[in-house]
Amino acid sequence: MKKCILILILTSAAFTSGATHITGGEMYYTFIGMANGQYQYSVTLKLYQKCNSGRQFPNPTIISIFNKTGNTRVADLNIPITETENISISNPDPCITNPPTVCYDVAYYTFQVNLLPSAAGYVLASHVNFRINGISNLLSGQIGALYTAEIPGNAVFPNAMQNHSANFVGSDLVIVCANNNFSYSFAAIDSDGDQLRYSFCTAYASTNGNGGSATPTAPPPFPAVPYNAPVFGEVSPLGDNVRIDPNSGLITGVAPPEG
Repeated sequence: MKKCILILILTSAAFTSGATHITGGEMYYTFIGMANGQYQYSVTLKLYQKCNSGRQFPNPTIISIFNKTGNTRVADLNIPITETENISISNPDPCITNPPTVCYDVAYYTFQVNLLPSAAGYVLASHVNFRINGISNLLSGQIGALYTAEIPGNAVFPNAMQNHSANFVGSDLVIVCANNNFSYSFAAIDSDGDQLRYSFCTAYASTNGNGGSATPTAPPPFPAVPYNAPVFGEVSPLGDNVRIDPNSGLITGVAPPEG
């Protein structure tokens, strides 16, 4: 089965002074097996937040499930935090003068869910607290974030729902210098052996008009974030001087200005 991995990139770094709220996230799942004619999955939502921001992760958060046949709502699940960790760069490159502090708190929301067979498949989604302030490739204002994962349906491939999502393998801790050449691998691995293709695409805003996770996500299609055009857009979230290799996921080019 051919599988496409869409890379949702907004900024080259998140070092804005006084930044708060969610700085990134992803959702992924693993197929566990079958039980009473249903497909069983272990699902994880992973959220990042700057250290010492004075804010707390939503606990619990709401993860919504939609059947892609008509985008009908299947469930809204209240999922508590199951694990947290702190990650940071303790030994930055000595060639960087006055390196920024790179430190994140990470929250994991892991749960199991059983789903009936579906011809079109399912979409899992959760919108969370506002993105950090001052992101220069977006229009100004408070902009929410929404993270998703898709489970393929059985219409084309009879066993398509027996699927594992791909997992990113690159480092979560990278310093990119503004207006300088850089390269960063956004590669992923797929335990099913599916073929992966990489591209930039639009990131999603929250569906409740601002941000937060107090309400369930509205059904697809999800709203796009307002990019700061014409310099930035869904296929050029880091500007025209940055490219992604469709076969390897390697991002290269000249980084945009800070922010």
